[in-house]
Amino acid sequence: MSSLGLVFVDQLSKNNLVYESIGAEDSLLFFEPMSSFYELPHHKQKLIYLITSLRKYIPTIKHERVIHEKVTENHEGLTKTLKRIFSEQQFEKLYVTKPSDYQTLKELMFFCQSNSIILNVLEDTKFVSNEEDFDLWSKGKKSLIQEYFYRWIRKKHSVLMDEGKPEGGKWNLDKENRKGASALKEIIPDRKPIKTDELTIGVMVEVDKIFNKSFGDFENFNWATTHKEAWNQMLEFFDTYFKNYGSFQDAMKSNEPFMFHSLLSAYLNSGLLDPMDCIEEAECRYRNNEAPLNSAEGFIRQIIGWREFIRGIYWSNMPHYKELNFFNNTNKLPSFFWDGNTKMHCIADVVDTTKKNAYAHHIQRLMVTGNFAMLSGISPNDICDWYLSVYIDAYEWVELPNTLGMATFSDGGVVGSKPYAASGKYINRMSNYCSSCEYNPKNTIEDDSCPFNYLYWNFLMKNQGLLSKNPRMGLIYNTLSKFQEPFKEKVKRKSDIFFKEIF
Repeated sequence: MSSLGLVFVDQLSKNNLVYESIGAEDSLLFFEPMSSFYELPHHKQKLIYLITSLRKYIPTIKHERVIHEKVTENHEGLTKTLKRIFSEQQFEKLYVTKPSDYQTLKELMFFCQSNSIILNVLEDTKFVSNEEDFDLWSKGKKSLIQEYFYRWIRKKHSVLMDEGKPEGGKWNLDKENRKGASALKEIIPDRKPIKTDELTIGVMVEVDKIFNKSFGDFENFNWATTHKEAWNQMLEFFDTYFKNYGSFQDAMKSNEPFMFHSLLSAYLNSGLLDPMDCIEEAECRYRNNEAPLNSAEGFIRQIIGWREFIRGIYWSNMPHYKELNFFNNTNKLPSFFWDGNTKMHCIADVVDTTKKNAYAHHIQRLMVTGNFAMLSGISPNDICDWYLSVYIDAYEWVELPNTLGMATFSDGGVVGSKPYAASGKYINRMSNYCSSCEYNPKNTIEDDSCPFNYLYWNFLMKNQGLLSKNPRMGLIYNTLSKFQEPFKEKVKRKSDIFFKEIF
């Protein structure tokens, strides 16, 4: 039986199972023009990164019958491409690593069913665990808590363990990851430039022509596009930034978009880096006394905890998960999410660095733009599309649960046990944004009040019926009950005025 192997732009793992599943006489299709490239205004750096990485990757795969489908201005799409190849080759089996979104998988299933083709969906080797792991762990549980999945995976793979117990006696050192920007006394080293070769420059020209309405700048493009370059970026992180990563993991600072973060998520999510390689290196650096435990545990938790857990949440809850809207939010995304034209310095800074780098670290995404979207009642579809578009590491399997669940609580508690709602006081504590902002993070109902402050209390008042019975919200609702009605009325009035200005 003849077969076709299919590889997408974010499936560049060296050990992609497609290669061992097809024979030498079968064709191997590398498919570049993902449908979302044409449906969403993806950051130009994201497009350049994915297309360049694929084009450099293809020559490393030793297979005789290769088909490379490239981006064009008006591409026919995945189904029509497969139909064209099928009409020429009449393959009977299609092998593919599980795609990064449900819609693409559904499209493949429909195509194969319509043409009596056997579809073989293979395990994605970009992860430490497999889907059977998540199914086994989650079976029979009323609620799925990431912390316990994280512990389960760590024990299974003996990661950062000491004779069956967590290294250092604690599973989670999150409380040691919370130093704010004011505690930072040393200069953060600049990131080393990555040489831009002719192939990359050619892709830049191509992307700027085909996707000229896409978001962002590409002048600051500084991303690895091969396995070797990605490996070197990993080593640079561990050599230069890792020791301070743990303490300042949640800190934010103007003109320091990367802080001590690894910037490795883009490579993990496209297959240029293997997650277990990163985990083993982190543990090795800790055991060699090159970094503290809070850096090693915090880094490993992001990969073996959140990343693996989020993937499980996505696939176990799709397709209905995408339609969840716990707060029934319908407000449209403000224009300053695209142009940064706002007096709120924190949002302006995050949007600016996103435009320049296709990147913002997890606290900027969660507690600045995500927090604002939730407090402002922005439609989950709008904010999810924005995150999926603007960040180089964003694919639906990872973006949707993080945005819909963790950042905006639009899933009603599937991912998190309570909304990550916060006022401007949190942003002031963790960053230096407020020192150069027109708004005062200490005020709530005064003329110069930080919008996050009155939006925070307005959010709690508006959604009291939905949230007051949440056991983790009891303390804050007890505080709210002590406020006088004139204060609450002013909060609501200021919020209404603000919403009229931005929507």
